[in-house]
Amino acid sequence: MKRTITIVVVLGVIILLILAGTRQIRNLQTEAPKSITQLQDELGVPVRVAQAERGTFILSRTYLGTVEGTLQGDAIPAIMEKVVEVPVKVGDRVKKGDVVCRLDTRAAMAQYNQLKLAYEDAQLDAKRMENLYAAGAISKQQLEKALLNRDIAKENLETSSEVVSLTAPIDGVVTEVFYRPGETVTVGDPVVRIANLERVKIRFSVNFDDRKKLAKDTPVFIRYNANGHREIPAMITDIGISADPKSRLFSVWVEADNKDGLLQPGLLVSVRLVVIQKPDVILIPRDAALTRNEQIGVFVIQNEGRAVFTPIKPGAENPTEIEVISGLQPGQIVVVYGQNNLSDGQLVKIIES
Repeated sequence: MKRTITIVVVLGVIILLILAGTRQIRNLQTEAPKSITQLQDELGVPVRVAQAERGTFILSRTYLGTVEGTLQGDAIPAIMEKVVEVPVKVGDRVKKGDVVCRLDTRAAMAQYNQLKLAYEDAQLDAKRMENLYAAGAISKQQLEKALLNRDIAKENLETSSEVVSLTAPIDGVVTEVFYRPGETVTVGDPVVRIANLERVKIRFSVNFDDRKKLAKDTPVFIRYNANGHREIPAMITDIGISADPKSRLFSVWVEADNKDGLLQPGLLVSVRLVVIQKPDVILIPRDAALTRNEQIGVFVIQNEGRAVFTPIKPGAENPTEIEVISGLQPGQIVVVYGQNNLSDGQLVKIIES
């Protein structure tokens, strides 16, 4: 009897469990899935955040400039003649007076020989006049005239020599060779260019608005492809006061040390000018700011994890940062991604900071 009762009880429990499970399945089948809005209300809107911080605001402008030697000179011919030899090449170091080009001497040789004879005669005459003056046979004026004639003859001879032997006008490095042996030079055209490269100048052009921001103490940095992200500090030496009539831009010159010689004349480099520099200001990422109801502001994260729209007064801005004049304090957390989907006071879930 007891066994029969036990079996009946067990079967009843099983039936009840089956009925309860069936009802639960029906409830799940009829329950509608939650919307994204409902999930965001429960869990929070995913956002990325950043912290308002005190720092130095920097606004830079970048221009392309061309490298030149701070001191450079050209070997220029005084006659039209054929090049016989160019004993230097680009990159060679030369001293002032070193021969950098020789021209055909045949046409100039006759004149050179005449000047050489004239100088020798003037030397002999000057020597004779010195002896006569020492003996009291001539006046001092006569001696000075003979010495002057000798000096003029010497200068003419040296000039004649330089006509066919072009020399370096300064100490430096050969940066360009314009003519090759066999070519005929033109009077006044540079044949060889020499530059002192221990310090170089870079010339570039700026628009009117940026020119107004420039001064001799404006921070300047030079960068070129070969040195990657390393910047070379430079100094502004000249700021043009009149615009180019075609480009309407103003020329600016800066100088930089070039002890390693990597900045070669003609090289195209990047010139970064720090046109605005404000220390000790509140900064936030530029992406944090947005406009709501014609007010510029940011969403600030409160302690309870809710984002509150807070109006701000922005100041200067660059491509990555905004200066905040008022409305925020250092240390406050602002939304930088996801703020466009937020309502004032909405719960948020920080996914990255």
